[in-house]
Amino acid sequence: MPRLTPQEVDDYLAGAHVAHFASIRRNGGPHISPVWYQWKSGSEPETGTVTVVSGDSAVKTRNVRRNPKVSLSVATDEWPYQYVILEGEATVSTHNIKEAVRSIFSRYEGDERGEEDANELTQGDQKLVSIVINVKRILSWKGDAE
Repeated sequence: MPRLTPQEVDDYLAGAHVAHFASIRRNGGPHISPVWYQWKSGSEPETGTVTVVSGDSAVKTRNVRRNPKVSLSVATDEWPYQYVILEGEATVSTHNIKEAVRSIFSRYEGDERGEEDANELTQGDQKLVSIVINVKRILSWKGDAE
């Protein structure tokens, strides 16, 4: 099974893919949630951080507060297939939440619409948080392009 190189992982995660965030429920079962994300590679190969935005009372946020072990899966749905799975420990933060929302939304929607939607969301009644994953392990696979 061919793996992606560290540069290929960075390039792939720079794309605006929908990821699946996995956390652990109170009963020990998995909880999966589709999310938008922001990847920042670390100084060492196969390290980095991922930021997602969530509601303060969302299931994934409550799960992370109780058990910080999480995974994020990002996979293509077209040939040549590839995926990246990031495993690590997450923390919940309210620091600079408006900038986190704007940055993530702009990645997926473009600067203008991302800014508008981020402003609308951060001015609403729902309290938002960032979930920041400190990546400890990266698994990847790429299909043959030929």
